[in-house]
Amino acid sequence: MVAYLVNFIAVGAGICLFFLPFVAVFAFKHRREIIAKRPHFNQFMERFFSSRQSNYLVLTWAAAEAVVWYVIPEFLLLLVVFMKVHKKRDLVKYDLIGTVIGTLVAFMWHLSPSALVHLPYVRPSMIEQVRNWFETSGVFGLLHQPFSGVPYKVFTHMAPDYHFNIILFLLVAIAARMFRYLVLYAAFVGAYPVLHKLVRRHYALLFLLAIAIFSAMLLQVLRAYN
Repeated sequence: MVAYLVNFIAVGAGICLFFLPFVAVFAFKHRREIIAKRPHFNQFMERFFSSRQSNYLVLTWAAAEAVVWYVIPEFLLLLVVFMKVHKKRDLVKYDLIGTVIGTLVAFMWHLSPSALVHLPYVRPSMIEQVRNWFETSGVFGLLHQPFSGVPYKVFTHMAPDYHFNIILFLLVAIAARMFRYLVLYAAFVGAYPVLHKLVRRHYALLFLLAIAIFSAMLLQVLRAYN
């Protein structure tokens, strides 16, 4: 329980700090409207996720996840399924752009295995598992990533050791990510009619619940790879 609480606080604090600059810019740009209308938290978040700042948040989030960040972009994007947000597909577009940018950065940076294990939520056994997938399946070993629990950044930093074609690597990475989106999106859409009205009134609670679930999943993955 103590380990879970520590992990919950670490994940929640990290997410909030990541959000802060983008939300702050949005709030500053719309400060007059916010002061005049004093929107409910739910309304504020719906406006934010319809803004350019949310696009930049998603792009930066996806890029960082390919290099050092430890929270998958789906955590952010699937919450938006329940929101009254225009142009939701734009967020997926910016996520893919961020994935491409982050992958290129990781290929150029190319952390060694000894450095990788110092990144958050990376274990030596994860590195060995990725090495086995790459040696067995080549670049298509990346197809194991979406539901394995192994962070994408482990794949991106190790891939240069195998001299994969970067274009093929990106195509496989995007295909794997889109498959995971489709599976999770289908599950969320199925729950949408039942949960939509409840969720639209309680975005803050949904956010906390999502952090709780994600924290539990992270601990489960760490136990599996210890």
